[in-house]
Amino acid sequence: MTSMQRIPVLVVGGGLVGLSAALFLEYHDVPYVLVEKRTEVSALPKSRGVHTRTVELFRQVGVEGRVEQAATTALRAGSFGGSRRGTSLIAAEPLDLSHLRAAMAAADPSPSQFCFLPQDLLEPILAEQARERGGDLRFGVEVIDFETDDTGVTATVRAESGRSSVIRADYLIAADGAASPIRKALDIAGWEVPPTRHYINVFARTDLTGVLGGRTFSQCEISNDSVRALVLSKNNTDEWSFQLEYDPSRETAADYPDERCVELIRAAIGVSDIEVEVLARSAWDTGSFVADEYRRGRIFLTGDAAHRHAPWGGFGGNTGIADAHNLVWKLAAVLSGTGGPALLDSYQAERWSRAIIAAEQANLGDDIETRYGIETPDNADILARRLDFAAVMSRYRYSSSAVLRKPAHCVEWVEPHVDRLAGQVGTRVPHLWLDAAHTTSTLDLCGPGYAILIAGKSAAWRDAAADAQRATGIEIAVHGLTAEWGACTGLPEGGALLVRPDGHVAARSDEGLHPRSLTETLRSLTGWSVSVLDTKATV
Repeated sequence: MTSMQRIPVLVVGGGLVGLSAALFLEYHDVPYVLVEKRTEVSALPKSRGVHTRTVELFRQVGVEGRVEQAATTALRAGSFGGSRRGTSLIAAEPLDLSHLRAAMAAADPSPSQFCFLPQDLLEPILAEQARERGGDLRFGVEVIDFETDDTGVTATVRAESGRSSVIRADYLIAADGAASPIRKALDIAGWEVPPTRHYINVFARTDLTGVLGGRTFSQCEISNDSVRALVLSKNNTDEWSFQLEYDPSRETAADYPDERCVELIRAAIGVSDIEVEVLARSAWDTGSFVADEYRRGRIFLTGDAAHRHAPWGGFGGNTGIADAHNLVWKLAAVLSGTGGPALLDSYQAERWSRAIIAAEQANLGDDIETRYGIETPDNADILARRLDFAAVMSRYRYSSSAVLRKPAHCVEWVEPHVDRLAGQVGTRVPHLWLDAAHTTSTLDLCGPGYAILIAGKSAAWRDAAADAQRATGIEIAVHGLTAEWGACTGLPEGGALLVRPDGHVAARSDEGLHPRSLTETLRSLTGWSVSVLDTKATV
């Protein structure tokens, strides 16, 4: 007989999203098994930029320092650079991106910063950190069958050796990529936008230090009689991604063997005899897909399994990691008994709309000028619809918490993002440094349980938190902050924010939250009731 292992969560997929989910599960003290059919992490750089919000998530689970350390050595020459365009790398000229400096200077306050760290360098770090913390990561293991019922998921897995075993999990997180066998087996359809471009992604080793003469760049668009390509830097010296564009009505990816790819890469560089070694390759397109269902019973889709779109803006992997962060604390609450069934329903309610926005924004970057915000006679309308990275990744505003707190007919429409983070319900809590050395942020006060952040001091909030924790079992930390916090959030002296484990504001004291109703508010927010708690609601 085949033995059966029982585990709270089974993670299927060991890419960026699956490995991040593993770290989040460990942070919330949830045992898990991760299986990945590949024997090693990604050989392709794919995603290169780790957005500020993603670094904040890594900060919460204690891996920010390791990620930043790796990012300092990712580029062997120069900086990340800007963007160039021309008939070859030799002839390419820089695009004027001076207008972006002001936008970067006005970035949302954060204890973290954007990191350039290609996926093939980031994934090993996440895997190493998960293993060091006792994570059960099984590479070379594939899910070959699964069944789900009202109490869990039974998965049959097969190792590279051919040996099969059975895992029984309370919940399954599907992080198994854009082709997601799990999503397909569940027959989950979705919103789709057809691709406008098709590429062969060729990761190659070729020393371009002499060719570039000290110039660096992030992207370079090449167009000549032999090739149309987008060249992406990995280390700005000898490792590059060449995105070779092709017409699927005339040929397929099979028409691009390594030898042809090498000749096209040489044509893009502008040197016919330069040494080129193909390291890895894959085909992709700019089509978009967002699943209609992020949850089917005890199975949850995350990352590319739930949504895929063009890479312009780097929203893909970053959005997927945020999916896992949103989901895991809710699973942890339900598994511990502090969260009710409705809490898990909020995962799709919050993350589906984020994926739609990210996909729409990525689609707006189809040409390089629009991608970098350069106005032309043809793109004014498109530029007017673009949001900055922070609006998509950091200033988004969840509205589902209001759904949990009030009947649906009482819920007012909420803007999907805010202009400034000021403690609005549904937004990421604002960042303020709490010490002169700039080592502790208000974000560091959030998680793994709930937090109450008070403008000043209040014994009433501390007493209420102690009562609520005894009544619900929910961990609640209480922090009295300075007058600067009140100015940042618009709270009066003694006013407070109730903050979720993921750093999002769940309620404000000037919008219905008060000490005597804290217990009932927490029960509602964690899916145990749907009573009307907001006294200012308009029915």
